[in-house]
Amino acid sequence: MNNSLRMLTASAALLVSSAVMAQPWPSRPVQFIVPAAAGSGPDVTLRAYTDRVAKSIGQPVIVLNRPGAQGAIGSQAAAKEPPDGYTFMLASLGQLVANKYTMKALGYDPDKDFVPVALIGRAPYMVLVNPNLPVRSLADLARHDRENPGKMSLAYEGSAPLAGSAYLKHLMGLSLELVAYNSPLQAIQDTMGGIAQVHVQGTAIGLSYATTQKLRAIAITTDKRLPQLSDVPTVNESYPDFGSFEAWLMIVAPANTPPDIVRRMSAEIARAGNSQELLDLFGKLGFFDDEDRTPEAAAAFLKRQNEQFAKMAKAADLKPE
Repeated sequence: MNNSLRMLTASAALLVSSAVMAQPWPSRPVQFIVPAAAGSGPDVTLRAYTDRVAKSIGQPVIVLNRPGAQGAIGSQAAAKEPPDGYTFMLASLGQLVANKYTMKALGYDPDKDFVPVALIGRAPYMVLVNPNLPVRSLADLARHDRENPGKMSLAYEGSAPLAGSAYLKHLMGLSLELVAYNSPLQAIQDTMGGIAQVHVQGTAIGLSYATTQKLRAIAITTDKRLPQLSDVPTVNESYPDFGSFEAWLMIVAPANTPPDIVRRMSAEIARAGNSQELLDLFGKLGFFDDEDRTPEAAAAFLKRQNEQFAKMAKAADLKPE
């Protein structure tokens, strides 16, 4: 190839590259990776947003479910995508925080591989007890545990509830046994049946059991009370060192995604989340509805969650496996 032809080829490639770079975002479909199965809570929550986002940005939004390994499989896939603004991920406490303390070989770096885009929802966990138990408060629980040492158990499912439960046990000086379950519904059933006496569960699953008195809520784990259970105090009201332990979902993008695209998607998520239909839906699930969905707020929230979980993981003596 002579020099003139080489220059012509290089110039053509530069023109094509410049044209691609100059295309307004989005110029093609956008994909969201969900590290959970289709039909799961996170999947349903995200689709409630993406249907609205697709209409707003004028491009299809594709949801790709990549479940498995506590969300690590989907997180690995998202981390490897190019940071061009066409891939986002729905992340949770597990993928961005808890997995660091429970899994040796993640295959991705939660702290370096992603940039926060928008917090789309957060909700408290609840401390639930069997309604036949003579326990209506954390003080009652501590007393009943002292009177019945080693005779109670707390059912939990997942690394995050384990850490929160262990931290609560540590602060309260309880002797009850922590029992792992593979299914949250089985843990609930066993607590209702008296096989376990205490259960820690997020509001998305547990709220209906609390409001119908099938289980008794004695405390919630965030730093403010839940409107649907306004008479139930926070753990902090009795144990100020507890902090705030929440179930949450956050949109993230591969690291180095252009900041203007991150901010644009953040605004789209905020617009969708402020629709009355979504506010009503998430209110029924016990989500707080006062979220600041800016990237800065998401980053600050994630920092606080890392600090909180580090305390809980130490109390739970969590070891990567």
